[in-house]
Amino acid sequence: MITEEEKSLFLSQVKDAQPLQQPNKTVLDRQKLQKKQAQKTIREVKKRQQLQTSHITLEPDSTASVSVVTSHEKIHFQQKGIPLQTLTQLKKGTFINQAQLDLHGYTSDEAKQKLISFVSTAYQKNQRYIRVIHGKGHHSEAHFPVIKNLVNQVLRGLPFILAFCSAPEREGGAGAVNILLKKQ
Repeated sequence: MITEEEKSLFLSQVKDAQPLQQPNKTVLDRQKLQKKQAQKTIREVKKRQQLQTSHITLEPDSTASVSVVTSHEKIHFQQKGIPLQTLTQLKKGTFINQAQLDLHGYTSDEAKQKLISFVSTAYQKNQRYIRVIHGKGHHSEAHFPVIKNLVNQVLRGLPFILAFCSAPEREGGAGAVNILLKKQ
């Protein structure tokens, strides 16, 4: 049993304490909710982009649905028939980087135009191995990497992309992609 003196001492020590709020959802549920919100935001951004970028002559196929990726997730895409050795070189970054584009500081509309123009120009110049730096989206107001997800979506829809994957850590890691283009 607690004495009145002990009770008074205890209450004086915890008078400023705030009760902990019990979370309604687990961390995993919150992450799923954030991904759903991010996917909804991306769909809305895509709709706005389609209205605003109708002047772009090379429009990627945007019918495919791609899951939203987080800042530190690596992205990967390959068409069928790409040799395993080529993919390994792409992942390790052992190819000679023939061109590079940095999308830091661009809005999603600007980044999409720059990306399509850059990849198209590289393809026309017969460049096979290129890199795009999209960043990890740590400063994004949307709470997910907008430009990274845009790059992931757009590259999948361009007809002359054979494969792409996140760069090795020493070359940007999850904030950049190495791209393999078709031969002309």
